[in-house]
Amino acid sequence: MNCRLLTRNNTKRRNALSDADSPQRRACPGAGTWLCFSALWLVFGPFQEAGAAVVPQRLAGVLRSRCLECHAADDPSGDVDLSVVLSPKVSDSASLTKLWTRVEKMVASGKMPPKDEQPLSKTQRDSVLAWYRENYVLRDDKEHIGPTPLRRLTRYELENTLEELLQIRLKQPYVFSPQSAGLLPSTIERLYPADTAGQSGFDNDAVRLRDVKVPMEKYLACVDYALRVFGQSSEARQKLFGFSDKSTKLAAADAERIVNRFARRASRGYENSAERKLILAAYLKSARKGTSYQALRDAARRALVSPSFLYRLEVSRESKQPYEVSLTELATRLSYFLWASMPDEELFRVAEDGSLGEEAVLRKQVERMLDSPKRIALAENFAGQWLGFDGIKRNPVYYRGEKWTRGVYDELLFSFDELIKSDRSILEIVDADWVYVRPELHRGTGGRPKSDKARFADIFAERRSREGLQVEAFYRPPELRSVKNNRLGGMITSTGILRVTSSPNETKPIRRGVWLLETIIGEEMKPPDNVPPLSESQKKLGKQKATGIAEILKLHTEKPACRSCHQHIDPLGLGLENFSPIGRWRTAYKDRKPVRSGGVLPNGRKFSSPKQLKQELLTFYRQQIVDNMIRKMMAYALGRKMQPHDRPTIKRIHDELVKNDYRMFVLIEQIVMSPQFRKRQDQ
Repeated sequence: MNCRLLTRNNTKRRNALSDADSPQRRACPGAGTWLCFSALWLVFGPFQEAGAAVVPQRLAGVLRSRCLECHAADDPSGDVDLSVVLSPKVSDSASLTKLWTRVEKMVASGKMPPKDEQPLSKTQRDSVLAWYRENYVLRDDKEHIGPTPLRRLTRYELENTLEELLQIRLKQPYVFSPQSAGLLPSTIERLYPADTAGQSGFDNDAVRLRDVKVPMEKYLACVDYALRVFGQSSEARQKLFGFSDKSTKLAAADAERIVNRFARRASRGYENSAERKLILAAYLKSARKGTSYQALRDAARRALVSPSFLYRLEVSRESKQPYEVSLTELATRLSYFLWASMPDEELFRVAEDGSLGEEAVLRKQVERMLDSPKRIALAENFAGQWLGFDGIKRNPVYYRGEKWTRGVYDELLFSFDELIKSDRSILEIVDADWVYVRPELHRGTGGRPKSDKARFADIFAERRSREGLQVEAFYRPPELRSVKNNRLGGMITSTGILRVTSSPNETKPIRRGVWLLETIIGEEMKPPDNVPPLSESQKKLGKQKATGIAEILKLHTEKPACRSCHQHIDPLGLGLENFSPIGRWRTAYKDRKPVRSGGVLPNGRKFSSPKQLKQELLTFYRQQIVDNMIRKMMAYALGRKMQPHDRPTIKRIHDELVKNDYRMFVLIEQIVMSPQFRKRQDQ
């Protein structure tokens, strides 16, 4: 089983302009807007990769003498053909970056050449690493941040933004009732298709969103639904238009002021005079036939189908060098990172008065925003996608009754938010002396942990208080408890994670091991081709006495090419075997054979329980785990996969985390303060 540690393949790019002029598109209301969306790529389009770097003779000599014997075109070992780097084409730049990044990683870690070959000399090794840094990490011997991609709103961000802009509620309320588990899709989620993850691992990946056309008919249906909800709320009408009575007549000057204010809010401060005129024209046209309210509503609709609403537009200088974004652009970046929504009034205010440019004010805004219920986006959207527990509510295979499903999901949601709320160490994802657990599973836990010192507000307080409701017995949310045994603590052994890394009826050690390697440690895996099922290996044992899954896996991975990866995968997966497919602790299988949760890591360290596995993860893999979480949160914040030029920033953030006990607030704050977050680069 050749599980090569490779970068995932790129998804194919689709032409954003295809069939935009079809009769169906022309007949659609707002088809002209669709053309505007498509035309954005002509102005703000995807950045071009830098041309492929020419390999100097000294490095070419190292490749020819030490690498090409195994990694040449005819039958390259590990599917790595290094001969292509000696005569690269400009069009190969993206694939060459991936190839060189892999080479640099293997050389830096000492994994290449392999142990049975003579190692590279210090001069050879240094020449590889120095050349890579000069050509892929730096530009002209200077740090840079790489071209900034255009961002489109995801469905999750669209719903949040419509709620904030229109001052309405579109999401399903979180209720205590057997009829509605609080995990049901909202109307927007039913109307608008879900976004899929890109190379960054998240659905807000700018390149992925670029390659997927906006489904305009469905998008317009969302806009019209939101405006209907707005029209039914007198409070929202009062906040947005300054009056609640739909028969109110406005003077022309007052109407223009309301339209301009709404348009500016909808575009998040991006100035486009031509677009602003179209929105005002929509008001004037409607005002000649109907009420002021109806005309304002039509103007609002026109603003909501404008490119500057659906896209997070920023002013480009066509610069090869990084430069500071405007403060309104910074406010928008900050709000979509922490809230997955547009800036609120206060954030707009400090951006427009210039104070957001002061580091002290920016840090204060980060604290204020993390004290808001809207920070749920970090647990629900970021952690849900990163750790994979959003699948609990998306995939019907995980539903085991609404009460069970909601409780398992909430354990993870509450646990990740606890890292933020109490400013805990990010390493407590792996192991901790506290746990959020459903009330029916309190056995094995103590009272509230002594370390429970919240820095920010409890955003789930309303879920814990339903005074006077008889249906409360149906569902009680998870509670924060101290850990009294070696079974619990940390998110990797939470029921939800153990559930989504298993099949419905049996554990999957390989799946769990790969999940730990990819999701927590940060190794990039590529599934091998033509893998025989485990059942075939089980048949090979015949009537031999097997003591458990470990023997089957050993036979399944008997080839040396398989063992090279499975020495990393299998111990991690087997280390969680004490947990059943639904996360229950067990010491024996159904056939009464004993469960052995143990193994040997590649460094030779042995462990014999899930608790010891966690301890080994936090020693042997600690640096990788920290760097991986930095990369994941940065990728989510920036809407793109991390690139070689991000390494200096990642290292600085890592160093700050080490000095500050790996606290979550430090990670978030350092990302916000990074040049990648506060600046843009166009070429």
